[in-house]
Amino acid sequence: MDRSVNYFYTSCTRSDGWPSISRFHADLEYRLRAQEGLWVSGVLGPQTGSGPVLESSVAQVGVMIALWSPEYFADRDCGLEWAVFQRRMRRHAALTSEDVSECLVPIVWEPVPRQLRPATTPDPQWPFGAEWDDGYGSRRYDSLSGLMRSDSPEANEAYFSLIGRLAKRIAEARRRGLTVIESTELRDTQPAFGYKSHARQATPARRQVAAGPGPAGRHTTGRTLYPAPPAVAVSISYVGADQPWADWMEEVLEQGGHCEVRQVRWETEGESLAQTVQRARRGADRVVVVFSRSYFTAGATKLLDWETVFIGPGKDWLLPVQIDQGSRPLLVRSGVPVTLLNGSDEREAQRLRELVREPGPPVPGQREGDAR
Repeated sequence: MDRSVNYFYTSCTRSDGWPSISRFHADLEYRLRAQEGLWVSGVLGPQTGSGPVLESSVAQVGVMIALWSPEYFADRDCGLEWAVFQRRMRRHAALTSEDVSECLVPIVWEPVPRQLRPATTPDPQWPFGAEWDDGYGSRRYDSLSGLMRSDSPEANEAYFSLIGRLAKRIAEARRRGLTVIESTELRDTQPAFGYKSHARQATPARRQVAAGPGPAGRHTTGRTLYPAPPAVAVSISYVGADQPWADWMEEVLEQGGHCEVRQVRWETEGESLAQTVQRARRGADRVVVVFSRSYFTAGATKLLDWETVFIGPGKDWLLPVQIDQGSRPLLVRSGVPVTLLNGSDEREAQRLRELVREPGPPVPGQREGDAR
């Protein structure tokens, strides 16, 4: 039985870069669990669309994070979520005379010209576009996504400083017990902004490779691809929590000319690390392994299993790509080439395409991004 408690809701639009948004949400959720307890959870809005989410989450959860961008203010679903949460805050203030403004946390995900923001929206409360003292001196970041895209150690420190401050803010704001509104009140609530309908779309279904023995299936796209070096067959090994990244990588590699790209989800209840990687290997020239905090803690993997799978001669077909700052298992912290992605923009997409096209290093060594 699921005993998790939703502490916060992330209001956002998928068109702003779903992989990077999901990473931010997961990092914040992870920090809250470390701070408050393993039962803590959060809801990431675009997975199901605003209709069912309004009643189950936005109308009940104690804190809402709003990731502002030009696309956010164009999205009617985001406008409706904002209106519902504001209505709850006004209701609570009227009943208790308490200031609950801390329960709504607007953050600049992408820079927003002032003329695109509705007049009723407050100024963002987090210091993007202003000087930020991150312990390394004052630096300027214009948005959260820009901070996440930066590959400097200072930006990484600033990002996790923000995650820590947000976690404390959420825990404190949630204790106010924001008033819940009934589903009947949702029907007469109008969006506060937005003109695009159906801006959110569910993640498209992807073919996954069945577990167990037998030849692995492949799928190809029917669209015309731009000229590229000879395509290689690529598999993507990942865990379910990182589905958005697997989807994004598949799309990027298909656009890069790799018409044979397939996802191989680690069936953690029924197979080991070695088994899932070998299943991904069948019929593939390269295997992109999505390293993440979730991947490192999946299954009943022993320490020596990581060495067996990733270290040794003849591993050039293995391409570990890390999507967050999760600490890697001890035996793969050095001597294993790992590429760290800093977001899901076109620059990072091109890095991924080039990584897959290049032959692997002749001996295990450090690749760009191997920071630990």
